[in-house]
Amino acid sequence: MRIAVYGASGHTARFVVAELLRRGHTPIAIGRDESRLAAAVALRDAALETRIASLDSPESLDRALSGVDAIIHCAGPFLDTAQPLIEAALRACIHYFDITAEQGSALSTFELFDAPARERGVFVVPAAGFYGGLGDLLATDAMS
Repeated sequence: MRIAVYGASGHTARFVVAELLRRGHTPIAIGRDESRLAAAVALRDAALETRIASLDSPESLDRALSGVDAIIHCAGPFLDTAQPLIEAALRACIHYFDITAEQGSALSTFELFDAPARERGVFVVPAAGFYGGLGDLLATDAMS
């Protein structure tokens, strides 16, 4: 699967990308800053496709998510960053996961995006990187 990783120049995203590669997926590294993204990707053993997208530009987010099956969002603060990415994922009809530990962001995600996600037949899962097995189970199911 082709899986976008937003915030790919960050610390946690490094581990997400490594795990996607280990599992045989094709990560697409997405970030806001081209030089930081290039530097982060250069540290990895694998050549990764990179894409630049700004949270305040729906068009750039749509381009960045073109041709991917899911997105894993790793760039907080999620109260500020989750909504534009979820909206882009819904427009693209792809699964969305994030790694937030922000309770307000997780609650807001469920309140705002449960119905639209169900209508499109996609998963929108906040806090998939924290709180143990539930997020892992949901991500595994969505990826299959």
